[in-house]
Amino acid sequence: MLRIPEVVVDVRHKGFPVAVAGRPVKALSAELDDFLTPILVLKRTEFDYNLATMARFCAEHGLSLSPHVKTTMSPEIADAQLAHGAWALTLATPSQIRVFRDLGAQRIVLANELVDPQAIAWLSAEMDADPEFTCYCYVDSLDGIDILEKELAQRESRRALPVILELGFTGGRAGVRGSVSRIAARVAASDRLRLAGVGGFEGVVGGDLDARMLAEVRAYLRRLRDTADELLETHNGEFLVSIGGSAFPELVADELGPSWQQGRPIRVVLRSGCYATHDSGAYQRFRDLVATEYEPIPLRPSLELWGRVLSAPEPGLSILDFGKRDTGADSGFPVPLHRIRRDSQLVEPAPPGELTALNDQHAYFRGELDVGDRVGFGISHPCTTFDKWRLFPVVDDEYVLCGTVQTLF
Repeated sequence: MLRIPEVVVDVRHKGFPVAVAGRPVKALSAELDDFLTPILVLKRTEFDYNLATMARFCAEHGLSLSPHVKTTMSPEIADAQLAHGAWALTLATPSQIRVFRDLGAQRIVLANELVDPQAIAWLSAEMDADPEFTCYCYVDSLDGIDILEKELAQRESRRALPVILELGFTGGRAGVRGSVSRIAARVAASDRLRLAGVGGFEGVVGGDLDARMLAEVRAYLRRLRDTADELLETHNGEFLVSIGGSAFPELVADELGPSWQQGRPIRVVLRSGCYATHDSGAYQRFRDLVATEYEPIPLRPSLELWGRVLSAPEPGLSILDFGKRDTGADSGFPVPLHRIRRDSQLVEPAPPGELTALNDQHAYFRGELDVGDRVGFGISHPCTTFDKWRLFPVVDDEYVLCGTVQTLF
């Protein structure tokens, strides 16, 4: 498990009650009414449900979970994912790895190529110093392999670095576009590297959310499967197949599940990250698409952003006190869920309406609200919302504080 840094609330922690400044989070007690707006909250019941649901899904389909914690960069959330059986943690950059290594993470997947000389030297030294620590990284080119070998040779690393051969596709991002045989052979010939498996990311398959996208994702997964079959013929020991975000885990289970693994030494590593909180926008739309062909994982949105109406300057227009500094908007605007009327504590359904624009600290709502009303919104994309907050509350079903989440971006 991870070491959770202690936090003392101060003025940098937006939304927290004025009276709690200078107090450790473990000593806090509060309700939603006590927090300033805007405030992001994590709903404990839905969060726990998502962790248990994904753990059960992976167990039922022969998958190991290595959640992509670059989504949250939260030690509390990552620790909860490990407590629910996560095999490893996935990260995207060497700086992120350093954060979670400092917290005590013992198995990490760097879902990216590693070519920074300083990062290679640091990682090699870290693995040499602790035989229990392992970090996998991607390779997709002979040049990348040359860089790794050069830096590892210079510091005479004692442990071979386990690498995952990344498989790409035309129009995607990193990853081998054609045959992998030359790169695999180059890794096999190295005394500084060890081929640990193959991997990729189907979440950047472009196009409309329709049957064609599902077909293209399946085709990519089958290509990854065929590549693994090819490399397994000469591989000894456990072979990783690292795949997936939070968009298409059902397809991953269908194409790479037990019927394909067939008792061979294959570990399929699912790298979903957003499942822990889900959302009311981007990933919900993927769930709706998957539902046209599969039984989707029934995840629940667990993040809510609460704001307050500052002004109602025109009929049907309300201005709230949050904006792009508080929530991601790259996959759509937050979705209104709840309202608490001015001078009330009753949580009721939000009135009809929608957000139509966001400034840095203002939100434009088209619908009927009154000045002073509080509105709870479902966020549209967790990846670009977490990084707006250093600390935010965890609440129970009655919106009473039952914990906190810190982020280390």
